[in-house]
Amino acid sequence: MINFFNNLQDREKKLLAIALILIIFFILIILIKGVYDDYKISSKNLNKAKSDYEYVFYKASKLKSTMERSSLSESYINLIITKNDLIDLISELNITKTNELFTVTFTANNINSAATLSENIINKTDLNIKKINYKNFNDSIGVTLIFNF
Repeated sequence: MINFFNNLQDREKKLLAIALILIIFFILIILIKGVYDDYKISSKNLNKAKSDYEYVFYKASKLKSTMERSSLSESYINLIITKNDLIDLISELNITKTNELFTVTFTANNINSAATLSENIINKTDLNIKKINYKNFNDSIGVTLIFNF
């Protein structure tokens, strides 16, 4: 083989070298194109999966928010109290439902805890607030929240 290459004229050697370089160049182009095509497909799949995830996350958070807002019960209010570390500051929680009104009454040790719980209850329900009443007793604050259905 080496003898064959040595017997070639100078321009034939250059022609074989150019042909070999072109073959290597085309093989590299084919490999790079394959990798690039795989990258584009993966990128499209990533964007699709990302948009699917965002859609499901948005719908789930919207559903969760709706469920939290629509169901205002004593256990849910107790959960709000626990989340805001107001367990020792809130007492005498009472919920009353009539045909037209929904009333939440409780007693708080200070005005800050009363305002915090009132704000969280109002923000976590779809019911329209009709009246907020704070009464200052000697050692506590009495709170009445009245909602319209």
